[in-house]
Amino acid sequence: MRLVSFFDLRYRPARAGPGSPSTGAVGGERRRRRRASRSAVAIAVAVATCVALGGARGAEEARRGDPPPTAAEPGAKSLDFYFAALARARDEASAARTRESLEAHWRRSGSATADLLADRARRAAGLGETGLALDLLDATIVVAPQWAGARFERALVHLGRHDPDRARADLAATLALEPRHLGALAMLAALAEAAGQPGPALTWLRRLQGLDPRNPALGEGRLEKLVIDVEGREL
Repeated sequence: MRLVSFFDLRYRPARAGPGSPSTGAVGGERRRRRRASRSAVAIAVAVATCVALGGARGAEEARRGDPPPTAAEPGAKSLDFYFAALARARDEASAARTRESLEAHWRRSGSATADLLADRARRAAGLGETGLALDLLDATIVVAPQWAGARFERALVHLGRHDPDRARADLAATLALEPRHLGALAMLAALAEAAGQPGPALTWLRRLQGLDPRNPALGEGRLEKLVIDVEGREL
């Protein structure tokens, strides 16, 4: 699964017509909001890409060979098994392999119809047809309302359309259905951080750390910086 293949992060501002408030306080405030929105989208996409990169490789391998077993198939393991493996992972490679298994699990709804609709939505988004992708994901959610993966997929499309507010709503819905969804936690942290909300960002990252201590979204001193910003102390 390529999370960023359909994200066009370029911004093309509309030309101001006669009488348009393109200057002064109103124009400056609009430009500030646009910059903040673009920053939130770019950061969230980058973080989500790091978090799910291992899952993307696993999904590509699954398309080339036999798909991983579903929860109802022999050999399938529970989410609790995978999260226990993440918590005790001894190195980055083993943690990445476990994330691949989690990603494969979350990409399956248990409904052949919902899986087909979601697959078509991914293809549409990959072609830049984000409106069609949203329509297909809306239908997917009707068919499989308890599938957290569909909400997460729709959040990705909203981010690609520079709509972080709707993305946040779908990410919250994702966590309501699957509180341990790694990608949703990482993306909410990134959106909060980009919006200048270090407290919520720290909360999301701590939840992520508790589930996946080696998650790439925690790297480069990001968590430590947020602790200092929010609590005024080092870890």
